[in-house]
Amino acid sequence: MADLSGRTIWCLGMYGSASTWLFNVVRLVQALALEAQPVSHFFSGGESLAEFGRAGTVDLVKSHEIAGEATVLALAARAARIFITVRDPRDAVVSLMQARSHSFERALYFVGDAARLCMEFSGDARARLYRYESGFFNDEQTVHEIAVWLGGAISAADAARIFAATSRPEVEKHIARMHGQPGILQDRQSGDLLDPHTQWHSHHAGRSGETGRWRTVLTPEQVLEIETRIPYFLVR
Repeated sequence: MADLSGRTIWCLGMYGSASTWLFNVVRLVQALALEAQPVSHFFSGGESLAEFGRAGTVDLVKSHEIAGEATVLALAARAARIFITVRDPRDAVVSLMQARSHSFERALYFVGDAARLCMEFSGDARARLYRYESGFFNDEQTVHEIAVWLGGAISAADAARIFAATSRPEVEKHIARMHGQPGILQDRQSGDLLDPHTQWHSHHAGRSGETGRWRTVLTPEQVLEIETRIPYFLVR
C-alpha cells in the first residue's frame, strides 16, 4: 500500500449512490496500511482543515454537496485520491424524497449541487468514478480496484472479509446496534442516528437499492424540471 500518511482521501458522491458503502470500503482497505490509519470526516461546507495532515493518519473525507468554493478548493488541494459515485439524478431525487422525507424541490436542490461537484472532478487524474447502475457495490472485485487505486493490493482473504463486512445484512446489523452506543450522534429534530466513524445513518436501513423508481414516483413535470436543471449531467 502506498504511504498516504498526512494526506487526504476524498469520497465524493451523489445522494443514494452507495457513497457510504464505498467510503467504508476505502476506510477498511486503508486501515490495512498500519502506518496510516484513516480519520473519518464529513464535509458539507465551512468545515476546517486545520487539523488535517497529521503524521501516521490519513484524513478520509465523505461529502455530497459542499457550500463554499473556498472549502472545495482547499479540500481538492489536499486530496491524494478521489473516489466519485454517481447515480441517475432522477433516482437520487426520489431517494431523498423517500428516505429523508424531503420535498421534491429540496431534494432537487441537494442532488443538483452534488451532481455539479461530482462532474467538476470526474475528469481529475486523481479520481476514480463509479456509476450506481453498474452495481459496483455488489462486486467483490471493487474492493481490489479500490486497493489498487490507493496504491497497493490486498489478499483475496482480506478482500472477501471487507466485502462481507460491508454487505447489506452486516450494515443493517450495525445500524440496529447504534442506538445508545458511545459516540453515536442523534439529530434532535428528526431523531436520525449517525455513526461518525462509518458515516452510516439510521435512515440508511431498509434500503431496497431499486433503480428506475423515478418512473412511478415522479410526475412528468418533475422529470422535466430535473432534466432542465442539470442537463449536462444526464448528457455526460
